[in-house]
Formats: sequence, C-alpha cells, structure tokens
Amino acid sequence: MQDRGTSQREPGQSCQHASLNAESRILNPAAGFTLFEALLSITLTGFLMIALLIGLRVANRAWRTGEARLRLVHAAAERDAFVDQQISSLVPYRINSRDPNLPGMFTVLQASATCLRFISTYSSVYRSRTGLALVEYGIVDVSSGNVQVALRETPVADNDSLYHKIVLSVTNDPDTGLPVINYQPFSVKASDLRLMTGLTNAWFAYLDLHPKKGTVAWRTDWHGSNEKPYPDAIRLRWERGNQSGEEVIPVRAKLTPLSTLGHAQ
Repeated sequence: MQDRGTSQREPGQSCQHASLNAESRILNPAAGFTLFEALLSITLTGFLMIALLIGLRVANRAWRTGEARLRLVHAAAERDAFVDQQISSLVPYRINSRDPNLPGMFTVLQASATCLRFISTYSSVYRSRTGLALVEYGIVDVSSGNVQVALRETPVADNDSLYHKIVLSVTNDPDTGLPVINYQPFSVKASDLRLMTGLTNAWFAYLDLHPKKGTVAWRTDWHGSNEKPYPDAIRLRWERGNQSGEEVIPVRAKLTPLSTLGHAQ
C-alpha cells in the first residue's frame, strides 16, 4: 500500500502546475481566443469592410464624374469642329430677285446678333440634288436666363422658295430711299438641333478688316455691299454662369457667282 501522505500533492506543487498550464495556453496558439477577443476581431473586420465599401463607392462616383466630363469635352470639341467646318463652307450665293421692291441681285446672307443664315455645301443631315443647304443658326430665349443656340438645315430646291424662306418683306428707308429687308423671324422648332443649351447669353459678331473711319471692326449686324458682301470672319460668343467662350471662324467666300438654280419666279 502506498503511503497516503505520499499520494497527496503539496500545495506548492498545485500552484506550480496551474502556472505551467496558463503559460502553455499563452504560448500555444491552438489554445483559442476568448469571447471578447473574437468580438473585437469581428468588429474591426466590419469597420475595415465598411471603409473599403465607402472607398469603392467614392472611387466609382469619381470615375463616373470624370467620364461624364470627358464625354462633354468630346461633345463640345465635335460641335465646335462641325460649326467651324459648316460656316467655313459658306457658299457665295446670289439670286436674281423678281420682287419689285428689291430688284436685281440678292445675296443670300442674313447676319445679325441672334440669327445667321447662309448657303453651305456642308450639312449634318441633308444632301440635296444641288449639294446645297440653307443653314440657319438661331439664338433663342427659351426662358428667363436660359438661352439656346439652335441649328436648322433645309435642302435648297429652287430660288423662289429659298427667297421666301429668308425674306419676309421689303420696305424703303424714308431717309435714303434704299430697300430695307425684313427677314423671316427665327422661332425654334422641335426638329431643330440644339447645339448649345443652358446658356445665359450668346450672340454673333462679324469682322470687317477694312472698316470705314469711325466704325469698329466687329459688328453685331452685317450689311454687305456689292464690293464686300461677306464679313472676313464670324464670331460666336457665349456665356454660361461664370464661364464664357468664343469661336472665331474665318469666311473664305469672297466672290458672288450667279446662282445655278435659275431665277426666282
């Protein structure tokens, strides 16, 4: 039989054994985590996931905004290139007017601050049998502080219809006796192409490189003569809030050949 005294452990030995077990749990990773440690890890992981989702959302929004701005820049560049090419393709076009109040040759050109009408060989839509199109740029007030630049293109069929599309009536100046052309007003239609929208202001101006003494080089209304029927350049200026810009297009048309479509009836 074993001695009962020898089978019992000393108190010091029990404390030493408990201490060794605690140390073994600390040194051994397989011993596991406490409930507090597990909850803390889950919470930190959740915060990291939320931060990652927020970062992805901000990055996605920034990417979409940058892409939208890039599309606007490309659209504006394409629009400016189109307007430049179309106005540069202005054709020196004259017809023999049968209007008793405006006899003789009539130059197809209306050039005011809010309306520009001319004949061009470049069109975004139409290809008439003559290869010519009546181009109309109109600056219209849609509402208070909301200005648009609209484009209308019509194929040229004959001089009679062309004349009446442009001219409303002709009167005489009581002081000079010279004919005064009243052009057809430009009112925007649903089929017109809106080139620029959301503007606060816009207007055309016309360059005369050889003005008479006392006059300015840029005019908001162009009244051509037989010697100088066309301006040297056309400028479109616009304002949108604090932004502003302009497009200056040189006019290459210098001569005024007779129309090949016959006379207006």
